[in-house]
Amino acid sequence: MRRAPLLALAAILTHVAILLSSNVYAAAADQNIQDEIKTLEEARNRAILKGDVAALDRMTSDDYTFITLRGELRTKAEILKGFSSGSFRYESREISDLNVRVYGDTAIVTGRSIQKGQENGKDYSGDYRFTRVYVKQNGRWLTVALQTTLIQ
Repeated sequence: MRRAPLLALAAILTHVAILLSSNVYAAAADQNIQDEIKTLEEARNRAILKGDVAALDRMTSDDYTFITLRGELRTKAEILKGFSSGSFRYESREISDLNVRVYGDTAIVTGRSIQKGQENGKDYSGDYRFTRVYVKQNGRWLTVALQTTLIQ
């Protein structure tokens, strides 16, 4: 008779151990993804500074949308054209305060960008907050959307 409660307790403890280990694994996986996304943000920043159109093309989904601080809507094609023509130029651009949240195959990044540059003859220098969305497609993280806000 005493074996039944012990077996039940053992089953409960085993179940709890499995749940805890799966939560630890999920947390570690999320941290790995967060680190990967932060690395992508740094690589994207370098590509913007260099005007590296090929790198920006690889990192960006075809249906990408960017809402600028002025409320302008830009597509991937417009952004690539701006960098390839030289009408988008940045002298400096530092990103910081990166916070990554992961939801399955989607990651949301919030951060800060202090930059000096021009786009289409307009000064885009300033201190910004941004939200960027990444989606994992065909085994790769691609940015699908960005919105920026000027910090006054």
